[in-house]
Amino acid sequence: MVPWLASLRVAGVVWLAAGAAYLMVNIYAYRLTPWQTPGVSDLIGSWYRFDTVFYVRIADDGYLFYKFAPAFYPLYPAMIKILNPVFPGGGLPAALAISIFFALVTLVMLHRLVDEEFGDKIASRTTFYLAAFPAGFFLFAAYNESLYIALVLVALYAARKGHFWVANAAATLAGSTRLFGLLLAAPIAYEYMRQRGWSFRKIRWDALGFLAIPSGVVAFSIYLHSVTGDWLAFSHAQDGWHRKYGWPGEPVWKTIKLLNDKPYLQDWRLLGLFNLISVVGAVALLLLALRRKSRFGFRPDQNYLLVYAAVPILVYLCTEAGWPNYLMSAPRIAMEWFPAFIILGMLGRSRTFERFYLFMALMAQALFLAQMLLKIQFVA
Repeated sequence: MVPWLASLRVAGVVWLAAGAAYLMVNIYAYRLTPWQTPGVSDLIGSWYRFDTVFYVRIADDGYLFYKFAPAFYPLYPAMIKILNPVFPGGGLPAALAISIFFALVTLVMLHRLVDEEFGDKIASRTTFYLAAFPAGFFLFAAYNESLYIALVLVALYAARKGHFWVANAAATLAGSTRLFGLLLAAPIAYEYMRQRGWSFRKIRWDALGFLAIPSGVVAFSIYLHSVTGDWLAFSHAQDGWHRKYGWPGEPVWKTIKLLNDKPYLQDWRLLGLFNLISVVGAVALLLLALRRKSRFGFRPDQNYLLVYAAVPILVYLCTEAGWPNYLMSAPRIAMEWFPAFIILGMLGRSRTFERFYLFMALMAQALFLAQMLLKIQFVA
């Protein structure tokens, strides 16, 4: 238990500091408006924004309240529905409680995994850098972000330890939270075969657990067919955000072209610029991990982390949303590519880099959080 308690101490400090900072921004953001002094219900209600509305409404009213609701996977709203009677004030407090709890789980699991792979100093910086990232507040917001990343980390940690039944169970739950959860089959299978020397003769009964990974999506499809008559309603609902598949890198190219249009500082172009920086930055950091002989290179036995990050990045780079936000939600999704933050943790050995990153990241996070809480514009 000693390593886990050490991870809890590091993650707990980050978690408490972040929570206190978000409360401060939540209260102080009202000074930007002519509204009256907020009450507790106003502060909680200011988190009822964008995707949160869908999750809470699905928990309260089911998937038929809006034709594009099936785009949101069922595990998070199901948990809201279960905990709703425990919390007064409707589904939002329950949703926030779930996210805040799993934010702590995410930070603990991240520190534990990185500590065992790269050591305590890099693990501590990685944990702090993820929370400090401009979209880090989504771990606490009433989104499924922290739940999904926590399940991903549990799956990868269990696979690394050889507990593949646990890994596949966590991947199954992740697939019930996000469609990208299905992609966890790739790094888990990679690690499974690596531990067996890439010999098919050493495959055992625990490999049957891989069959469970898509079961969450299959069950969701069956349920949606029973209520909407459409087996693929979760896919067709993406039309509400004009999502479509194209060539790898196509949404990146369209975003670059958009940034070249005037006025250069128009709000959607600024959002597109940050989306582009998030994606290109994550890819650039992960490319450093491929340089085996550099101080950023991952060992061959750590390739499961690179496989985990590479597969969803490739899928994301083939998926675009409608104009003008081709790389929609890129900063939020980039947090799921946590191996890039491990490279940031390595770069953090330089005090100059650390100070620059933290100053810029925390300043941007406060601005983005205030914009979201005041519903000024979409941020991620």
